[in-house]
Amino acid sequence: MYSKLNIKNIIIGHKDSLVNVKNKSDYKKEFIYIPLLASTVLVLIKIPDNDVKNIFGICLSILIGLYLNILVLLISSISSENLKISFRQKKTRLALLKETLYNVSFSVYVSVKALIALFLSTILIVNIYSLNDLLCVLINKDFNFVIQLFLGFFLYKYTIDIFLILFMILKRINIIYSKEIDLENLRLNDLIYKEDHKDED
Repeated sequence: MYSKLNIKNIIIGHKDSLVNVKNKSDYKKEFIYIPLLASTVLVLIKIPDNDVKNIFGICLSILIGLYLNILVLLISSISSENLKISFRQKKTRLALLKETLYNVSFSVYVSVKALIALFLSTILIVNIYSLNDLLCVLINKDFNFVIQLFLGFFLYKYTIDIFLILFMILKRINIIYSKEIDLENLRLNDLIYKEDHKDED
């Protein structure tokens, strides 16, 4: 049962795609420090209320649908038999597609975690009066405030993670298809040149 639910390979594949040529992790600033800092600032500015949670819910639902469509697009693009490119270029293209596939799958995973945080922040209300009284004395806030602060932080963090990964996916998809468009353009230019010279003959 656990093996069917284990997504460890997706997480490892995503992290491997963020490693640079020298086998050094080159993602800590963009994908760890910035989301943590931004989430802390945002949750201190505003803990998500019902209106903000509704916006998060709509955005996450749209993003999950978008990511699943991108997965279908990537899977349908795996075959390179019809492409007039060298085997080395095909191998590079396939490696880029594989990394993008891991990034998209990881984004769906983070989106589901964000939805779980959103769900918990909506339903989790604790009525332990002794704990609430203790926290009111210590920090002048009740336990539910602490829960909402904690879950709000993760909701902001996961959402920022999703958008950062989305930008990376868009860049990779752009690289893949812009090269294919350039190759097709070269092929068409060659055909047009041959056609023009055939008419002259």
